[in-house]
Amino acid sequence: MFRQMIYFTLILSLVGGVSFSALGHGDASILLEDVNKDGIVNIQDLTLVAASFGQPADRNAAQNPDVNRDGKIDVLDLVRVSNSFGQTAPDENSAYHDIQEYVFDKGCANNVCHAAPANAGNLNLTYGISYQDLVGRTPQNPAALSAGMKLVDPGNPENSFLLTKLIGPDAPGQGARMPFGGGTLHNGKIDAVRTWIAAGAPERGKIKGIGDLSVLRDPEEIFKPPAPPPPGAGYQIHLPRFKIEPGTEREVFYTTQITDENGNPIERDIFINKVEIFYPAGSHHFIIYRLTKKGIEKGLLTEGAVPGIGVDPEDVFRELDTEDPLLLGHFGIDRLFVVGTQTDDTLFQFPEGVGLRMPGNTFYDLNSHYINLLGDETLIGETYVNIYTIPEEKVQYEAIEIFVSNRDINVPPGITRVTNLTWRIEDELFLRGHDPGAELSVFLLSSHMHRHGELFEIFQKSTGDLLHRSIAYDDAPIDLFNPVLSLGADDGLTFQCTHNNYDTNAPLTFGLTSEDEMCIIFGYYYIPTESAGETIQ
Repeated sequence: MFRQMIYFTLILSLVGGVSFSALGHGDASILLEDVNKDGIVNIQDLTLVAASFGQPADRNAAQNPDVNRDGKIDVLDLVRVSNSFGQTAPDENSAYHDIQEYVFDKGCANNVCHAAPANAGNLNLTYGISYQDLVGRTPQNPAALSAGMKLVDPGNPENSFLLTKLIGPDAPGQGARMPFGGGTLHNGKIDAVRTWIAAGAPERGKIKGIGDLSVLRDPEEIFKPPAPPPPGAGYQIHLPRFKIEPGTEREVFYTTQITDENGNPIERDIFINKVEIFYPAGSHHFIIYRLTKKGIEKGLLTEGAVPGIGVDPEDVFRELDTEDPLLLGHFGIDRLFVVGTQTDDTLFQFPEGVGLRMPGNTFYDLNSHYINLLGDETLIGETYVNIYTIPEEKVQYEAIEIFVSNRDINVPPGITRVTNLTWRIEDELFLRGHDPGAELSVFLLSSHMHRHGELFEIFQKSTGDLLHRSIAYDDAPIDLFNPVLSLGADDGLTFQCTHNNYDTNAPLTFGLTSEDEMCIIFGYYYIPTESAGETIQ
């Protein structure tokens, strides 16, 4: 009865097992329902599915009517296409969108420069307008105009005034470097603009040579630590400053305890119902784990310690060795997931009356992964976490974490593939020791992929209802369910990831570095306490 499945954190698997994958064909559209890849789901896509009804799927077909990637073309594919009529292919998975978010939005599109009402130089760089205002347009600057420049000259970076302004003009009359008064941009962002223009400045699609812009910190960017929760409302946890040398990425673990205003460990259990996470640009992810007694007994408080990582030499950091991840213990046995994020300034708010237990007098492992592959100076990483408490007498239900991963990822160069897995409730009830007849009340779901991830979808197994969709790997939405999603023992969550290997010469596989791939759902449910099993110690 018990089906093996995969519970894997960013470090190690608790249980290996069976998973299922299906394949797709690479194309500009990331809507699986858009069978003919014309950017919109309509009757033409439905006709293509109907024409192939009953046939086995061709995993290498340019137009794949096996929309749900289950290996056959049937009524489920027809229903999915018809339910998606009118949807258009979003452009969030494009080089241009990344430039918009991490260059224009951060330094250019404000109301005193290139946004309404100023629209300096008759140029509006806000989302949805910037492309038309840039590509193929002539600049208002007389010197650039007389030189025959375009704001963006597709295929010709050196004749593009946008790039000239970001680098810093050296010709007379072309004005000052931009962003004006906003500090210089990271060289990796400027190189991304150059590469985008050289590729023809497309509005859609990824471009080889443009990496993860979200982890590039501009030279003059300043991080301001947040204020802690008010006295009596909660606690602040801090992962201290540590170094990431140029051309490297570093994943560290820092052990701490929750302490009171006098620095003494909190000995009683506390319940939290709100979490805020803050860190400066450059981070790939941040996670809080709770070390179990078994993990502490194995010596994980000191295992893997590497001197010289911390800005303060007194701070002890343990570094992940991707060649030997077992060094830092097994997830689910030695450490338990508490909360995590891939986005800075993250807020998790639980429903009223729901609390996440954080045992007292316990060691917590703060896990941070920073990337400085394109930097030419040492990057400093750190993280602040504000946890807000709820009185135990107000806790009606305890929150329990969901953390499930599909490791069955193998995407050859130049190919897009879809990998899927089902998290079965009967397995969760068995593993947790819950009452086998209990129902899980899911109230939060999110997802995690790396930069080749184009689409992440989560469906309810019994109904096929779409519960979560993410098309931006670095800023997955957090979906809250009100009313909660009730899942019985015969139900589950089916999730699938679309990975596009558009710019490497080797297969994409599951792995721990930023250039490997992942397909993880995480979230929380609650369950009546009389149905809950014992807590892992």
